Amino acid sequence: MNEQNLNKTNINWYPGHMAKTMKQVEADLKLIDIVIEILDARIPISSQNPEIQKLIKNKKRIIILNKCDLADRAKLDKWIKYYKDRGIKAIPVDTLKGVGLNKLVDECRNAVKDKMDALKEKGRKERPIRIMIVGIPNVGKSSIINKLTGRKSTVTGDRPGVTKGKQWVRLKGNL
Repeated sequence: MNEQNLNKTNINWYPGHMAKTMKQVEADLKLIDIVIEILDARIPISSQNPEIQKLIKNKKRIIILNKCDLADRAKLDKWIKYYKDRGIKAIPVDTLKGVGLNKLVDECRNAVKDKMDALKEKGRKERPIRIMIVGIPNVGKSSIINKLTGRKSTVTGDRPGVTKGKQWVRLKGNL
């Protein structure tokens, strides 16, 4: 390949499936009430997709610090404070034991209480709170969904990409 052709080559480092997913997330944001972003409690910044924050903008968001049982508690408390100082609720969760999941349900209700009260005042019947669960591969999205449904709603695995695509699932707590 000569230098002239090399300069004309357009290299896209962003894989097509990731671009497709980001477009899907953006399109579905108008359908949901709150975003649940799942991070690994041991490495919250490294396990966060920086594009998600840009994409969701001002949508209500709760961060789940999953695998909290594997994290250093003092460092975990610092991360919780870090997010709190930025106006974001961060909840430590141990999916295997179910620790923190009830708090997640309560926080989802609190986050959209005003919206749900406004719908009631307009005479509309109560509807489930619609959430979007996002996160990079292997942070525990499917495990959390399965724990919240009380059944194996999504396939889990120890490698990335086991669960693919969008799913609507009814969770406990009218989510």
